[in-house]
Amino acid sequence: MSTRRRTLAVVVAALIAGLCFGPVFGVAPLLLPVGVICLVAYGVTELCRYWQGLLPWRPLLMAFGGLLALIETVLQATTMAGLPTLESVRALGRGLNSWQLTLESTWPARPDSELLLFVPLLVLLACLLGIELLDRAPVLVAVIPALVVVGVSQTYIALTGATAVLVALGFAAVVAALLVPDLVSPDRVRRTSPVTPLIAAAVVTVVAVIGGFVVSAIDPVGRDPYTLQRVQSATAPGARPTSPLDELAGRLQGPDKDAVVFRYQSSDPVGRWRQVALDDFDGANWTTSHPVLRLGSQLTPDSDVTVPVSPQRASVRLDGLRGPWLPGQLLPSGVQGAVEPQVEPIGSTLLAEEPPGQYELTWSKPTVDAQYLLHAGVDAEAPGGLGDLGSAPSEVTELAVSALADRRATFATALALEAYLRKNYNLAVQEPLPTGHSWPQLRRFLFDGVPGTSEQFAAAYVAMARINGIPARLVVGFRAPAQPDADGWYTVRNRDALAWPEVAVAGVGWWPLDPAGQAATGKTAVPGSDTDVTDQARKEVPPVEDLEDPEVAPAPADRAGGSTWDGVGVPVLWMFVASSLVLLLWLFGVPLLKFVRALRRRRRTGSAAVVGAWAEARDRLRAHGVAVTSGMTVRDLALASSDVTDARAQAGLGLVARSVDHALWSGAPVSDEVGRQAWAGVREVRRGLRSRPWTDRLQAALELRSLF
Repeated sequence: MSTRRRTLAVVVAALIAGLCFGPVFGVAPLLLPVGVICLVAYGVTELCRYWQGLLPWRPLLMAFGGLLALIETVLQATTMAGLPTLESVRALGRGLNSWQLTLESTWPARPDSELLLFVPLLVLLACLLGIELLDRAPVLVAVIPALVVVGVSQTYIALTGATAVLVALGFAAVVAALLVPDLVSPDRVRRTSPVTPLIAAAVVTVVAVIGGFVVSAIDPVGRDPYTLQRVQSATAPGARPTSPLDELAGRLQGPDKDAVVFRYQSSDPVGRWRQVALDDFDGANWTTSHPVLRLGSQLTPDSDVTVPVSPQRASVRLDGLRGPWLPGQLLPSGVQGAVEPQVEPIGSTLLAEEPPGQYELTWSKPTVDAQYLLHAGVDAEAPGGLGDLGSAPSEVTELAVSALADRRATFATALALEAYLRKNYNLAVQEPLPTGHSWPQLRRFLFDGVPGTSEQFAAAYVAMARINGIPARLVVGFRAPAQPDADGWYTVRNRDALAWPEVAVAGVGWWPLDPAGQAATGKTAVPGSDTDVTDQARKEVPPVEDLEDPEVAPAPADRAGGSTWDGVGVPVLWMFVASSLVLLLWLFGVPLLKFVRALRRRRRTGSAAVVGAWAEARDRLRAHGVAVTSGMTVRDLALASSDVTDARAQAGLGLVARSVDHALWSGAPVSDEVGRQAWAGVREVRRGLRSRPWTDRLQAALELRSLF
């Protein structure tokens, strides 16, 4: 019975380990392949238990059965009439590389076989190794393969909160199932107590929970947990030398400026469409170095976005727009209709190797009003927001500082800087339009009175904002038409090409601005768009010299994940603090009480000292699982404990027995020497019990019933 229970515990540990990849793929897509693998592993073990001749072949049978189960559950498309084919074998081989492909995707990743396969393969390996180790090593060693799989899952996404607690509880139950002995021996005599497995389970739980808090606490700057995805990037499709920023001036002039680039249809207002966000500047070129990832099943807003968001949807038809960049929006959720879409999540840049004729775009739109923006702070920790500016000319630095009069970096000061550029610089309207965004072009724009396009306005704004501590980046895309065509579709042309800066707003994420004053077609913002909300905020911003450092409004935490300690977090924390205190009292209190009791018994004199020694020997053996009855003599106890004591302990019980006979039945006076002899026997019993396994000695030390 214990063998079957321990096998099941190892299989359950592998199941829990596989489901720890839930944040990467979702739990539902993992349940079938991981569950079937565990069932096959347990079934093969039972088969080999009934037919002992198969036992040497158990690893091979388990591997074959597990791979066959994988083909039938994950690689069904490669089978023919339900039978594996050569393509099935090839797909299994490709699955060995699926761990890396998953790192190149956003999470939750699409549950495709080319990405998912490595998880059930790891679970199969954990089951195989764990079950084999059960027969060849101490039982707890069999859990190590499953723990390794858990460790691998944490390098993808680290579990937190209630999920991490549930995993800890699951492994605590596994440890208890592995350590608990049979409560009744074949001769129907109770041999031990289930207390030690429960203690071990509690220790695992508390160590896991407290360890999680400790690991979080030792990082004083609150950085996100390490993930392997930080060093992975999918190959950007359709690489070409020309950046959308370099194409901007060409789109705005010449015979093709009225050419259609794409059309879209959306039930909700859209202010502009983005192609690429650029946050690296070396003084000559604007680029970005963030990793490009395959777009998973759904992309959710970053945890820094704590304001409420609303889902948005649009249909986009590409006409004259070449790839690989697709028109997109901030905080994209998904793309339907494109082959292998990719995304640069930090910049919300969408790419596709083969530009689709039409695709469906979904995204999340932050819901804020002008008053919130006016009192919002900036997010100085936004990736790339305060990046390098190359060798910024000193006169540009002086101009940037004087423009904001040394005011604190807030969204209000970001609007004031926008107003400064609008007021003091001119927009180029005559062809040929100026081009370039390096420091020489920006100096001519800022100091020589040369008009600029949105390209120079946006680049100059980002540079001056960063000098003042305002996190900003440069974005290239298109402004949205104010009105749709007769068929309900909006038409975007080359002349709508636009560059603009984005500022990182605390709780909101990146928010677009328009220092060139070109974002609204026909000088009218699309009602309800981000441009419209920003226009309302602009009207209430005073001149920079009248700006006061406001009290920055805290970001609301309406969305889930805004606060680690809200909701269930605090009750769970206090529950485990209380359970930790109880466990500590048990771990230290029970041995202390037993020590004090033995000390008091030893301080007695005469026959009371002998009786105390007999009680101490009885309680020590009782704690080691020896069945003790009220009418049992010392010699009866020696016989009952023969399977847990060695020759030294048996000799010690003999000393106790002779002392008890002298003290209780001889009628002679009981000297202190008789008491010392009885306690010498107890000492020999204690030393003899030290030869027992450490787990049995731990159980005896913490066994609670012998105190009563």
